[in-house]
Amino acid sequence: MRSRKSYTVLIGFFAVVLACTLLWNIRIQSVDSVVHAWSNSAATEEIKQNIFPKDKVVDVRITIDEDDFQNMLDNASAEEMKTASVEYNGIKLDNIGIRTKGNLSLRSVVSSDSDRYSFKLSFDEYISGQTLSGISKINLNNNYSDATSMREFLTYELAESMGLPTPEYSYVNVYVNGELWGFYLAIEQIGDAYLERHFDNSYGALYKAEFGGGGGGGGFGDRGAGGAGGVSSSGGGDLLWQDDNIESYSSLVQKSKSSNDDILVDMLDELNNGTDYEKVLDVEGALKYIGLNAVTVNMDSYLGSNQQNYYLYEDDGVFSVLPWDYNMSFGGMGSGSSQVMIDEPTQGALADRPLIAKLLGVAEYKEKYHEMIQSMINGYLSDEVFEARVNEIKEMISPYVKKDPRPFYTYDQYESAIPQLVTFTSSRVANVSGQLDGSIAASGDGSGSGSGMGGGGMGGFGGGQMRQGDRTQLGGQRPTGEQVPSGMQTPSDNKTSSDGNAASKIPSGEKASSDGQATNGARSGEEMSSRAQDAAIRTVTLDAHMQSDVMLTDFSPTDGKSVAEAEQGQSSQTQQNEQGAQVPNGQGAQAPNAQGGQMPNDQGAQAPNAQGGQMPDDQGAQAPNGQGGQMQNGPGGEFGGGDRGFGGGQGGPGGMGGMGAMGGQAGIQPQGSNEGVITTAVALAVLGLAGLFVTLYKRKRL
Repeated sequence: MRSRKSYTVLIGFFAVVLACTLLWNIRIQSVDSVVHAWSNSAATEEIKQNIFPKDKVVDVRITIDEDDFQNMLDNASAEEMKTASVEYNGIKLDNIGIRTKGNLSLRSVVSSDSDRYSFKLSFDEYISGQTLSGISKINLNNNYSDATSMREFLTYELAESMGLPTPEYSYVNVYVNGELWGFYLAIEQIGDAYLERHFDNSYGALYKAEFGGGGGGGGFGDRGAGGAGGVSSSGGGDLLWQDDNIESYSSLVQKSKSSNDDILVDMLDELNNGTDYEKVLDVEGALKYIGLNAVTVNMDSYLGSNQQNYYLYEDDGVFSVLPWDYNMSFGGMGSGSSQVMIDEPTQGALADRPLIAKLLGVAEYKEKYHEMIQSMINGYLSDEVFEARVNEIKEMISPYVKKDPRPFYTYDQYESAIPQLVTFTSSRVANVSGQLDGSIAASGDGSGSGSGMGGGGMGGFGGGQMRQGDRTQLGGQRPTGEQVPSGMQTPSDNKTSSDGNAASKIPSGEKASSDGQATNGARSGEEMSSRAQDAAIRTVTLDAHMQSDVMLTDFSPTDGKSVAEAEQGQSSQTQQNEQGAQVPNGQGAQAPNAQGGQMPNDQGAQAPNAQGGQMPDDQGAQAPNGQGGQMQNGPGGEFGGGDRGFGGGQGGPGGMGGMGAMGGQAGIQPQGSNEGVITTAVALAVLGLAGLFVTLYKRKRL
């Protein structure tokens, strides 16, 4: 009897312990959720107020060895990290990394006579865990191809108003060693802090669509975590199904440490071959992304021929499309782009963009998509609201634009471009309204909306102001295959015209090197040499990457043909290039740079911190400080201690807490850490009770 009674007591005690443990687990999870949400909210508010304020221009003061800085400018294509200190809106951090950055914009500035490069600030480059309010990296964008200096700011603000997960952004005045360097737009790098704020985690798979892909074989590449090796017909940036081999999707470059098995392939399979899209996609977010790019006519995106400049982030098996890179929106491709069809907004066949074709093929989704667009044009993009916002920004930034010592455009060009921006947007809104009410076709025969590139527009370098004895706004040499953006002017005899703008002709006597690129030569007149003419004509269609980014305006053939005719005459060559055929002058799918033929991705990847978070962009694949030596170079990239070796990985939202007055963001444990502790505790309790039971039971039996 006593043995049976003891057994009943033990079972009851065990049940009570389990019940209490479960209740405690629920309570802890609830508290954790509240604390996590509060922490993210507080961090977001701190970042908005101190790092990325939208109502003022903050100073970013960089201190760097003069020789290092000059070397960085002289070898900008190398994108080599240098050691510096920064005072960011009064917050001081030492031993940070700085380098030039960019893709088209970098190569364009390198080939010009400007030194207005975009920069990458890497706060955790040499000190593991050092962050600026939780942010480990910030891009300082040079507003390339935007005379208004507003297009990217406005588009991110529109995206934010739509509820899209948007990186933080703000205007900054950049100083280098006490000298005003220029007026820039600061953009938060997509990394741990961004993901924690928007998704409450940073352990999902992260990919970025890059033109040309990650290059060489699997594993970590020069500018990214590599992803894929072989290059398929599309590279995967279009999200078309190739096969179940992840290496077939080379343009979707992995930025996270883990790919979470074949979850990307599973998503692509369902998108192309299934119908349960919501199982693998945040459909509402994807529709917003499509609408944002379609209405603002941002063809330097998934919609364009290059299928680039967007991120995919996986959260519990569901992928979200993240917005990125908007300096070519709002008319950046030309005035004719206001006619792009909202239900067929692609450069090329609609069927070749399954994210658009499949989702808009569902009546319910298309209706929701149209409602989203209607909200955009009734709200932020309405004539009254948009013009008022543009005027507010103009009032805020004009004094800084006027004092910019190395602008791409003159101040008069800036002032002229702003009403053009407002006019374009008003015209675009009217066109979209007509498409929504049926008076204008919203779709066509499935072939897409064309290039979206018209004459004019606001893209490219302007004539700009040039300092006495300084380099001209744009030199004669341009990367092979690169078109000249609208408004970009090429210097003649290194002089400005009477109105202060750079002359628009290529200098006569400018010789061409063996690869067809122009080199500086004697400048004795106004006409191009015959080889320079050929190179100029080739730029119209040579490189598909440049076609969707910029417009040809000042380079024109001298045989009487218009630029349009030259384009049409070489359309077959363009088609070959876009399909992966060999491009003339030895330029293949990857644009050359100083790093051995790889296209200098804006975005690469870095090994994460101890929390296992994301590898942020714009860095070569690197391991944190103290985690091993240099890895032998493979198809691309270095580990550990190379020139671009990362110090400490992504500091993320937690970690060591940064230096300076602000310190790091309060540590946020990755989701699952509390559950792991509780599970372990329960298992130990069960084992302990089982041992106690066995001991007592044996004692009774004996």
